[in-house]
Amino acid sequence: MNNIPKLFLYLFCISFVSSDDVSNSRNTAITRAIQKVGPAVASINVEQSLSSVSFDPFFGFMFPREIYPMKTSGSGVIISPDGFLMTNHHVIENADKVSVTLSGGDEYQAEIIGSDETSDLALLKLAGADFPYAQLDDSNDLIIGEWAIALGNPFQLFSVSNQPSASIGIISAINMDFGMQKSGKVFQDMIQTDAAINPGNSGGPLIDLGSGKIVGINAMKLEDTEGLNFAVPALPVCKILELMEQDK
Repeated sequence: MNNIPKLFLYLFCISFVSSDDVSNSRNTAITRAIQKVGPAVASINVEQSLSSVSFDPFFGFMFPREIYPMKTSGSGVIISPDGFLMTNHHVIENADKVSVTLSGGDEYQAEIIGSDETSDLALLKLAGADFPYAQLDDSNDLIIGEWAIALGNPFQLFSVSNQPSASIGIISAINMDFGMQKSGKVFQDMIQTDAAINPGNSGGPLIDLGSGKIVGINAMKLEDTEGLNFAVPALPVCKILELMEQDK
């Protein structure tokens, strides 16, 4: 019975805690970074026409038997207010049609401006203006152990909530060089993070919590592992944009 007055006193006191104080305590560097970059993150929706083939033993050649559509998805991020958007080359490779869904559900057709298999980067363009966008940062200044956020569209969850999913981890290593891959890609100067990356995250941004800017484009994870995820550094993207500005 002696504890009952204390309980009522506790409930009485917390009833006077300002809701603003609670909101301020929940508004952290993590939530601010997601609020800042999240609106610029997009779901990339790709359509391809694939054909199955049959072999004719009498004439000795193959011929198309059936053409059928295949749809895949990935992530991207808008990097300028006039609608330039970065993703991975492997996300839009062999695409017949690329559409982009932004936070809130607005959908746009995307034009492929350029795509580079070697660096696994692609640049798309949306028609329009005044798009929400995120800023790029030089990944050479990263510190191993600092916090990083991965945003994207894992397992097509963007279609459920019309907003990107977020995961957080640290910068585990920098300047990781995997050399030439069988696919023809050259993965060098990669950023390693243990922020969770799953199928569909490819092409989404890796954000440095300190600056709240994009330091990498999430590209791959090592198969059958947890916490071994890698992003293409943002510096090549900066160089691409510089070349585009020079060509204007």
